[in-house]
Parts: sequence; structure tokens; C-alpha cells
Amino acid sequence: MSEDFEVLVDRQAMCGASPLWMPALNCVHWVDLLRRELHTYHRDSGADEVRVLPGPVTALGATRHGQLIAAAGRGFARVHLARSALEPVVQVRNGDRMGVGACDPAGRFVAGTQTHSRELQASGLYVLDGDRARLLVDGVTAAGGVAWSPDGSRMYLVDARTIWVYDYDPERALAVSGRQWVVCAETEGNPEGIAVDAEGCVWVAMHWTGRIHRYAPGGDLETVLWAPTRRITSLAFGGSRLEEMYVTSACYGYDEPALLDDPYAGALLRFKPGVLGAALQPWQGI
Repeated sequence: MSEDFEVLVDRQAMCGASPLWMPALNCVHWVDLLRRELHTYHRDSGADEVRVLPGPVTALGATRHGQLIAAAGRGFARVHLARSALEPVVQVRNGDRMGVGACDPAGRFVAGTQTHSRELQASGLYVLDGDRARLLVDGVTAAGGVAWSPDGSRMYLVDARTIWVYDYDPERALAVSGRQWVVCAETEGNPEGIAVDAEGCVWVAMHWTGRIHRYAPGGDLETVLWAPTRRITSLAFGGSRLEEMYVTSACYGYDEPALLDDPYAGALLRFKPGVLGAALQPWQGI
């Protein structure tokens, strides 16, 4: 294992996803969406608290009051931690289930959908305003991550092997002029998780190879790191100054020999990327 990576939670999560740093609580929430588990890694103690939810959650966002908003099932829901409960807010149309999500620079929660068969352009990206969901981007195949530049003028969307960039209006939550930004080769892995640092560079988790890419704002690949598992799924900045990177991973589809060959598949990892993350806004909904 690379000495730059720490294994924080040595657990074989079926499909770990959506790490979310909570600065006031000094913890990281993350989900195992196939087991319907919500995990809370407490940075001070190193304990990983597990709650079983009544339905699958695929993405998390923080609220202004330190609670959680989520992409869950076929729509958006509030998460009640004390009761391990989901309170539906609104359902969406496109796709069979919800996928990745994050809060935009104005504090709107944005999440994508997917079809079980990854049907071409049959899904969408939705923005949650209060208790209403509005289609933001149509014709999505399989959203793997969404993030914004530090000034909010650009939105990055991972869809299949392509990272798209849109001109973004944070005041009105409008994404226009979508164009291909980076097309990832099959040998590099599947781009899934995405995060943006304070310098405007984009970090991407490449599932099935364990590569972590850092792209310059112009789209040039600047850095390649190697995680201690091939199955990384998502990443997020955390720590008191956003100087750390938290990485989730998966082990679904592995048999016992595969797990022996890739023993950290499903673990929660951490490393220091050498740059600070861009601060995320909490959800401003009611």
C-alpha cells in the first residue's frame, strides 16, 4: 500500500460513495448504497458509526443546520439521523434511480439519475429548489459526478467516460453550452467521483484502476496518483483547512480470490493531496 494513503475504515463496503465533510462535527458522512448504510467517520476518535436506512441513498449534501439532504430512491429526501429515517421531498421523472449529487455554489442540491441498463441519454440532472425539482441537464446516460469551479462559473459533469463542462449561472441555476472537456481512455478506468480544489483543478476517481487524476482548468492531465485499491468510487476534500482527501471504494462483484488480491476494496481512505479544496456551500432549502 502506498505510504501516502491511510486506511480509515477497513470495511468491505459493497459500494461506498458520496463522502461528505461536515466541518462543525469534524466527521465524514458516506454511504454504502447497496447495503442502504449511512456511515459517519468521526475524525477525532476514528470510529465509524453505521446506520441502516429504509431505502438506498446515492448522494449526500449538508444543510444550513448541519443535517443532511440526499438523493434517494427516485428523488430527493431529507435524512433524519436520530431515527435513521428518510423523509421524501420530491420525485423526479427521468431514469430508474437517483445517482450522484452535490450542492452548487448558491446552495442548491443537484443530483443525477441513471437507468439500470445505462440506456443512452435516458437520464437527467436535476436541481432541487426548496421542495421542487427542475431538470437542469437532459440527455444524460450515467452521471458519475458533478462539481463546480471555485468562482461558480463552470459546472463539471462526469457522464460515462466523458467529463463535460458547462457554463453555469449560479444565481439562476442554469447550465448551458455543454461541451466535452476530457474523454478518458478505457485503460485509465471509469471516471466516477469528482472534486475541485481551490486552484480550480479537477480531481477524478478512476474506478477499476485505482488511478486518481488531477486535471488543470484547461483539461490537461497534471497528476496521477495510485490508490491502494482498484475499486475507488468517489472523493471529497475534508479536514480543518480542506487539506485532506477522503476516498470511498467498492467490492461488489468480487469473489474471495479477488478480495484477497485487492484487500482494501470497500475501505474508506484518506490522503493529503498537497492543495486545499474549494469550500462547498450547504443546501439552502427549507
